[in-house]
Amino acid sequence: MRVVRSIVAGALIAGAAAVIASLGAGSAGAVAVTPLPGGVQVDLSPADTAWVHQSRIGMGIAGLPHPSAASFGQALDAAATVSSAVPGGRVTFTVFGPIDQLNGTMLALQ
Repeated sequence: MRVVRSIVAGALIAGAAAVIASLGAGSAGAVAVTPLPGGVQVDLSPADTAWVHQSRIGMGIAGLPHPSAASFGQALDAAATVSSAVPGGRVTFTVFGPIDQLNGTMLALQ
């Protein structure tokens, strides 16, 4: 049962990343998703970064029952808060690993 929960939680985190990535689908190239060996890099537009900050979606992700969820969600919200305070600020994050063992890094970029 623990493995199933881990897989489901990993899928939810990956799904959350996909939802964030799809936010800019309506605006020409607002969000860029770049495949990497073993993962993906997601570059949010300034508007999507502001939305992530305002909605505090990271706190929802942080509550998922997955070892990476808390740190990823908190880092997402923190990066979006800092980046939203800078004109044109944006967030980029990468997620590596199998869906049931996700880990990642996040960078706030101006």
